[in-house]
Amino acid sequence: MLLRIAFAAVVLAALVVDLWVVGDLWVLGQVEARSTLLILPAIAGIGLAWARWPSLTIVVAVAASLLSIIETAGPSHDGLRIGVFTEFVVLPVLLAAVLAGRGALRWPIAALVFVAAESIGFRTDETSFRAIIAISMLVLLGAAAAAVVYIRLRDSERLTSIENARYNERLDLARELHDVVGHHVTGIVVLAQASRFTSGAPRDSSADRAFAEIETAGLETLTSVRRLIGLLRTDPSMSSGPRLTDIEKLIEDLRGSHPSTDLIVDDDVRARWVPPDLANTVQRLVQEAATNVRRHGDPTALVRFTLRYAGNAFELTVENRMLRPPGDTGFGVVGMRERVDALRGRFEAGPKGNGQWVVRAELPIMEFAR
Repeated sequence: MLLRIAFAAVVLAALVVDLWVVGDLWVLGQVEARSTLLILPAIAGIGLAWARWPSLTIVVAVAASLLSIIETAGPSHDGLRIGVFTEFVVLPVLLAAVLAGRGALRWPIAALVFVAAESIGFRTDETSFRAIIAISMLVLLGAAAAAVVYIRLRDSERLTSIENARYNERLDLARELHDVVGHHVTGIVVLAQASRFTSGAPRDSSADRAFAEIETAGLETLTSVRRLIGLLRTDPSMSSGPRLTDIEKLIEDLRGSHPSTDLIVDDDVRARWVPPDLANTVQRLVQEAATNVRRHGDPTALVRFTLRYAGNAFELTVENRMLRPPGDTGFGVVGMRERVDALRGRFEAGPKGNGQWVVRAELPIMEFAR
C-alpha cells in the first residue's frame, strides 16, 4: 500500500513538471500543446487508477500505451514536443505490473507498452535528444523487468522454504507417531495375544473373544498408523494420491468386524478417478466413516458405501444402522465437516430413521480438474 501511495505521489509530481514545461512553451508559441495538455493528465489519471485498483492492470496498460502512441503520432511544431516525465513514471511501472501477472495476454500487452514507451523519442527531430530519451526509457524498462524477475525469485525461495518447513514437520510427526503411538499399540496387541494364551479362558468364551477383538483392533490401528506414516513421509508434489484400490482396501478391512459391508462405485468413477488432492480427502472421509461404523455400528446390519459423480461434484454416501449414534459433536464428524468445508463442498451426517445413520459428502471437482 505504501508503495502505491509513493507511486501516486511521483506521478503527480511528474505531471506538474510536464504541465509546467509544456505550458511555458505554449505561452511562448514554441509548441502546439492542446492535445498534450489533455493526454498527459489522462495518462497520469490512468496511473493513479492503477495505484487504487491494481486488478485493472491489463485495461490501464492498454489505455496508457494507446494514449502515449496517439501523443507521439500527433501534430508537432518545429519538431519539438516536450512532456515525457509522466510517461517515464507510468509506463515502466505498468510494464512491470503486466509482466508480474498471469495469462497469455501479458506478453502482447507488454510488447505494446514497450513500443509506446520507446516511441516517445520520436517526438523530437533532434537525433541526440531522441537517443537520450530512448536510452533513458530503455534503462527504466529494463529496471522494471529486473524488478519483476527479482520478486519472482524471492517468491520462489519463500515457497521453497515453506515447503521444506512443512516437509520437516511431517517427518517429525511421522517419527512421533512411529515411536509413541506405534510402540504403545504394539504393546497392547502383544498383551492381548499373550492374555489369550495365559488367561486360561476356554476358546470362544466371552473373555477370549474380547481379547481377540482387542488384538484385531490393535492390528488394524497399526495398519492405519503405518499408512499415515507413509503418507507423511511422502512428498505431496511427487505423490499420485490414493487410488480406488486403497478405498477398496479400507472397505475390506471393515468387513472383518462388519461382514455385510458393500462398496458401490459407479462406472464413471472407475473409469476416471478423482484428482490426487481430492483423493486424499476422499480417503480420509472413508477412513473416518469406517471408524464410526466400527465403533458405533451394528455389526449384523448392512453397511453401504457409495461413490459416484453427481454433475460437477464427487459424492460419497455411507449408510448403516447405529447401535449408538456418534452425534454431530464428535471430533471425527467435526473433522469430516471441516475437510469438506475447506473444499467448498457440502456435508451432512445424521439419523435417517429406523436406526439408520447417513453420512453424505459432496466435493466439487471443477477446481481440481483445471
